[in-house]
Amino acid sequence: MTFSTHLRRNLIRAGILLLVLVVAWSGWQVVRVWRAWSSVERIPFDVAEARQALSQLSGPGVPDPFPVDGDDAPGTLPPDITIPTSPRLADGALQSFLIIGSDYRPERGASTRADVILLFLRPADGSDPVLVSLPRDLYLPNPCTPGSYTRINAALNGCGAAVTGPELLAIAVEDFTGVQIDHFAVFDFEGFKAVIDRVGGVRICVDRPVRDTKSELALPAGCTMGDGATTLAWVRSRKTWEQVDGVWRPMPGVNDLTRNQRQQELLLEALRRLKSFRSITELSALVEDLADAFAIDAGLSLRDAVDVAWDMRSVAVDDIKRPSIPVADYVTAGGAYVLLPRASFAEVLESAYPGAASILAEG
Repeated sequence: MTFSTHLRRNLIRAGILLLVLVVAWSGWQVVRVWRAWSSVERIPFDVAEARQALSQLSGPGVPDPFPVDGDDAPGTLPPDITIPTSPRLADGALQSFLIIGSDYRPERGASTRADVILLFLRPADGSDPVLVSLPRDLYLPNPCTPGSYTRINAALNGCGAAVTGPELLAIAVEDFTGVQIDHFAVFDFEGFKAVIDRVGGVRICVDRPVRDTKSELALPAGCTMGDGATTLAWVRSRKTWEQVDGVWRPMPGVNDLTRNQRQQELLLEALRRLKSFRSITELSALVEDLADAFAIDAGLSLRDAVDVAWDMRSVAVDDIKRPSIPVADYVTAGGAYVLLPRASFAEVLESAYPGAASILAEG
């Protein structure tokens, strides 16, 4: 055997061994992702079955299964006020994700509400995605008690044992927007902080020092790389104060709509940072670290999640459409301060894509 033949055979063997090692390593990374994904909490989510269950709950003598307290008790609207609704969008026109931030805290018992409600839409034709905030005080028909209304955030309590919180919230969103909800992810406060910490924090910029003693917020003037706790305080702050010439005063214009803007900006900032993962190794580590930070619908597969995450890497964050739902302040007969939508979601979608509403609506 000549030296060149011996060398060539060794190189071939080394190449085969290297290929086997690469395949084995890649397979292990896939196993890591699958194991981490399998440990994520899954919540039953079948909106069609939930609607059927709701239809069986209504009727004379059937008690109201909707858990209520204080301002969240279902109410009514006078006949001269109507809530604008939208026609059902054609099946397959959009892929929709409901991103829910829950205010659940064990010390408050079982009651929970949606502190953040974001609707993320991916048009099937490849057009730019759409991100819309649904204000938590939006006053909409209560699917649990036909003919009544309540804040949309209270729907996360569910409807007794018949319908889960995400299912009831999805029904409320579908009835208002006309968009079928395909999937959801829900984070509580601790999960939100874990996500922000895992991506290395997000940048928060303010012109002056700000604080909010209730949400434990304290930021200096300029830009701060906020960790999970700081970022949570920022997005939850409803009574933000700023320091002007050494004097603290309420920051003008801060309300729930301001919080919606902050939530979107921080979600997009986190998305920018998440888009930086370049390999399956980084994806594996990310899924493992965040497996306990959120819950998802039982129908969202690992393949679906990876496909969405990978596709989003090619989307420029600044190209995501961010229309807003116009609202008006309203005080209910029970004294609750809520928000009434002033336009249908079809009109909101039209503002992002002129002509879209007529194209996407079912005939």
